[in-house]
Amino acid sequence: MLYGWLRVRMVDDQTTLSFPSQGFTIVPLCPPDELVCCIAAGPGGHALHVLLDTGTDPSAIDVGLARRLGLRTGGSGMGQGAVSDAVHFTEAVLPWLRIGDLVVRDLFVPALDLSGLPFRVDVVLGYNVLRQLSIRIDHRQRLLTLAHPDLGVPSLSDASVTLPLVFFEHFPAIGDVEVEGRQIPLATIDTGSNGALSVGPDLADALGLVPGATDVMTARGAGFGGGGEVMRRRCRQMRVGPFTLCDVELDTHVGLGGDLGRTGRANIGNRLLAEFAAVVLDYERRTIILEPHAAAEGRPSRQPGPVTPLA
Repeated sequence: MLYGWLRVRMVDDQTTLSFPSQGFTIVPLCPPDELVCCIAAGPGGHALHVLLDTGTDPSAIDVGLARRLGLRTGGSGMGQGAVSDAVHFTEAVLPWLRIGDLVVRDLFVPALDLSGLPFRVDVVLGYNVLRQLSIRIDHRQRLLTLAHPDLGVPSLSDASVTLPLVFFEHFPAIGDVEVEGRQIPLATIDTGSNGALSVGPDLADALGLVPGATDVMTARGAGFGGGGEVMRRRCRQMRVGPFTLCDVELDTHVGLGGDLGRTGRANIGNRLLAEFAAVVLDYERRTIILEPHAAAEGRPSRQPGPVTPLA
């Protein structure tokens, strides 16, 4: 279980994006399949593994890579992760990063230790980049579209549904969520998490995600700044906007540290987003588009339940 949440105070962020003439680029997604990752080019001549994380503000780079590249660095400080209040970082700037035909210049990337994650991540692209984009994550074809916000990314299906996107601090969120009949006032969207729905301690208690319950299992979770024990169980039904999802996994971190230790927190991860054929996030228009799988397509066996529109 990976929690991708990270919040660091921005000091002097001069990040800019240079778009190709057509205004967008399309690149293949790369493993791990449960997250939104792609390959980019950057200084040093080596391919870089990039994680697009809507739960990170601003962005991040592995501290070991920053040292090897000799990046310009500034002061140090401490940020907050999903399950930790002590994420040490050093301010750094990556001169350029190329994803397809899109170039990110002077990327402000606090450098922190990413070596403890369960897979390779060199660079995490967060709010300071994503807010300048319209993003389409095509889970069906394993493609990622990054477009200029003036263009947007249109839906390609008549069955798609557009929902309003609100912001919890700098993080995108939706408010029309219900779990086993319980209304969730606000759920952040975290493409850097490979969970389905992560909840804070108060919601965990209300949803029966407690020690000793017969259907609760424990596991280990990882995140920026460290990990810890996680409790998990499956819920019968969850509603996101007009869609009903069955047999969705809930999880909660055991402990009170980090952002997910706060009252009322709920966080939708990429395992739930991948239940849809495609997801479009448009920061400027403040919308999210959910495109369900066609009924005739069937579903990969790794995805636990159907997505059906409510009558």
